[in-house]
Amino acid sequence: MKAVGLCTHFTETDEWAFDYALKLVQTKHLQLNICHWLESPYQIRRDLVYNDLFNHKKAVPVTPGILNKLELKLREYYEPKLRNFTDVAFKLCEGAYQVELIRCFRQNFLDLVVMGYQEPVAAVTSAEQPMDLFAMHLPYPVIIVGKDGPETFLLNHRAAEMRDVLALPADGWQILEPA
Repeated sequence: MKAVGLCTHFTETDEWAFDYALKLVQTKHLQLNICHWLESPYQIRRDLVYNDLFNHKKAVPVTPGILNKLELKLREYYEPKLRNFTDVAFKLCEGAYQVELIRCFRQNFLDLVVMGYQEPVAAVTSAEQPMDLFAMHLPYPVIIVGKDGPETFLLNHRAAEMRDVLALPADGWQILEPA
């Protein structure tokens, strides 16, 4: 394993996922790749994205300038939290969340994904699955942090196979299983 990906939307559970991912990469001497998916007011169109990572009021066309601005904001948000850890990369993703995540694995940008738990949203009309269901069937290792607090971890089967190298507590983790 060379790189751990952190998928962030700046939620409380993403903060817990960041804390775990940082501890893991520091302990195992790995690279941390922090990924954020640009959000759009549209389900399918990704040529317009919100011009701020936190304030979703104004959508603008995707240009190199807006990508540079948003990547700088991503860096500015996480650099103080990284303290002296420097083996880090930042990535803004423009495509559909799940498709883009698989692409990152296939391009060897990630060997393991760590993300914060997200409650399934019944009103979501996209073609994407709830994240825990998607992770359960993904042929790559995924850890979802924070379903029941900062020390709770959901692992898909691929992550469970490598649990001994993931610096997880002896309890507080479980394998994602069909409901």
